[in-house]
Amino acid sequence: MDLERQLRENLAAREPDADFEARVMAELARRRTAAPRRQHKWRWTAALAASALAAATGLQWYAVQQREARAHQQMLLAMQITSFELNQLQQRLTRNEQQEQ
Repeated sequence: MDLERQLRENLAAREPDADFEARVMAELARRRTAAPRRQHKWRWTAALAASALAAATGLQWYAVQQREARAHQQMLLAMQITSFELNQLQQRLTRNEQQEQ
């Protein structure tokens, strides 16, 4: 049970030191006046690169979709033309058969 007692003691609520607020405020002031880190520049660069990649990927996907839609339309047109030609041929054959009888 010694572990439970130690945990209770260590996790018990305590009042902060008298200079705690001053230390926190001093650290905040130091961070505000410190030179900006260069990693922020890299973050912006990485974000821009990711955005450009996403845009390029989206444009490529759109172009592929457009090509597929165009191919689909061409296939439908080819099927309509073929259907028309086959119907014409069938009508001619039917007329020939009727004439032969």
